[in-house]
Formats: sequence, structure tokens, C-alpha cells
Amino acid sequence: MIELGRFAAAIGLLGHVLAAEPDSGRGWCLLARAQLGAGRPADALASARRAAVLDPADDWPGRLASTALVTLGRHADAVAAAAQSRRTAPQHWRPHVCLAQAAAAAGQHEVAAEAAAQALALAPEEPDVHVTAGKAALGRGDLRTAAACQRAALALEPGHAGALNELGLISLGARDPAAAACYFAQAARAAPASAVFGRNAEVALARTVISVARLAAMLGVLAASAVALGVRRYELVIVLPAGCAGVVTWRLVATIQKLPGPARRRLRWLVHASGVRARRRTVRGAAG
Repeated sequence: MIELGRFAAAIGLLGHVLAAEPDSGRGWCLLARAQLGAGRPADALASARRAAVLDPADDWPGRLASTALVTLGRHADAVAAAAQSRRTAPQHWRPHVCLAQAAAAAGQHEVAAEAAAQALALAPEEPDVHVTAGKAALGRGDLRTAAACQRAALALEPGHAGALNELGLISLGARDPAAAACYFAQAARAAPASAVFGRNAEVALARTVISVARLAAMLGVLAASAVALGVRRYELVIVLPAGCAGVVTWRLVATIQKLPGPARRRLRWLVHASGVRARRRTVRGAAG
């Protein structure tokens, strides 16, 4: 159920399991995982802590607790929980990945880089390790290394949703919302149970729509000004920008077609809401 993204059903099943076996550390870990997927980080933290008490030699409760604490915005506590998990099982790659992710969220980029390097040394064949190394590089502002890490993850597992999502974030950092939207849309298709990737795609697409609309408006003003001033061969002034706008629009339409139906409907609402807010700002400015 968890793998299918049916977190509520998983929580219900685990409730029956834990009622019969309340001392099952693995059961509490699975419950914490399901609660994280259901967007209940506080409950997940309580379940993970109970699992840690039941099985202190297991590193999984600490990793789950760290993830919950990151979601709750308690970054220092998340780093501490992940560090404890790594001390429990330093021979495994997952605690190193967990520490790298928590440290990156806390802005501790040197700690994140060190933990990611340790994970790479232990398990270079794991796509998630490369994704985490890319996140650490992105936190340092190294877009080239971050992109290389995500492509390495995709070489190991084509269609890895996390790597595609990270490439979308990198594209946003490079001020390319159209490319970001393409990556986010691919991530949403690869992991339809995750709402995060779909929302990222919608936001990037909305930004692209607004950028194309602004570019079209600027082209119109430029052409009108050129005509009014009698500039000869004014069409040359707008050919290149118009071509760029056409390419961006084509990529935009192609990306929208890749989105699931619900995401396309939410995108239309987002674009409409953005236009309404923009008009309201204009009206208030004029009135002021």
C-alpha cells in the first residue's frame, strides 16, 4: 500500500497489526513511513520515536524521525537524529544519505557534502545516492555538478522521479522555467502518487505561461514603436525574440500534454488566478 501511495489504507492496516503486536518496531517504522506519505509528520515522529525505543539497534527509526523533523522545519533536530542513525549503522549507505539530506535542508553544506561522499563510496550503484549528492551540490550553488549527479542517477534508473524533479529545480536555478516544467512533468508521470511533483510542474508551467505572455506584450510594444518611429525593416528587430517565444510556446504546449488530466485542470486555474492577481495589482496601482 505504501509503495502504491495508498497511505491511508496502509495506516488502517497497520493499526490492526500494531493492536495485535504493539511491540513490533518494524510495524511502528512502517506506520511512520505511511504517516509521512499522508502528510502527518508529527504523528510520524511519534511513531518513529516509539520504534527507536523498541529497537535501539535499528537505524531506520532515526532516519524516519529525521525526515519528519525536516518536514516540521526542525532542521537542527533533524540533523541530530540523522547523525545518530549514522552512528548506529555507519556501514550502510542509507543513514549517510539521510544525514546529507537533513544537513542540506539545514544549510550545513559541508556536512551534506561529506555525508553524500560517504554514501557514494559505499554504494555508487544506488541511484538515490547520486540524487542526494546532486542535492548537496545544488545547495552549494554548483549547478553543473548537481546536474551531472542527477544524470548519473537517471543512467542507473531511467525515469527516476527524484532525479527528474531535481533537474527541474536546477533548471529553475538556471532561469529556464520551460525546461523545469518538462522535468517536473516527467517526474509527475513517473510517480503519479506524489503530489509534490505535480505541483512543481504546475508552478513552473504557470511561470512559463506568464513569461511568454510578457514577452509577447513586449514584442507588440517594440513593433508598434518601430512602426511609429518609421524604422526601416523593423521586422528584423522582432524576428529573433519572436522565434524564441515560438520555441518556448511549443515546449510549453508539449509539456502540458504530458501532464495528467487533474494537473492540467489545476494549471488552468493557476494561470487564471495569476492573471486575476496581476490585473488587481494593476488596478490598485492605477487607483493609487
